[in-house]
Amino acid sequence: MSPPELRDLLADALALWGVPGRVAVAEGGVALRAPDGTPLRVVAAAAADRPIRWWVEKPGQRRPCTSVVGLLRTLRNAVGAGDGEARRLRVAMP
Repeated sequence: MSPPELRDLLADALALWGVPGRVAVAEGGVALRAPDGTPLRVVAAAAADRPIRWWVEKPGQRRPCTSVVGLLRTLRNAVGAGDGEARRLRVAMP
């Protein structure tokens, strides 16, 4: 996934989670800020780091992500969108 594609995915995720923010391509990855002002960065892992695909970095911390689902979960928690009750879709017969 290229940095522009990753930027678009993360921008859509922030909108879905109801988190204000701007996502930008920066330094070979994607940069954004958590609502509390913490800078976050997602960078592609080196081939030697496989099976890790991305690193999520914030000051003093670097977390590995091996899948898109793991990346989104890590970012959701980092921006505080994982707090509170999960939204669930329920399908019922009329």
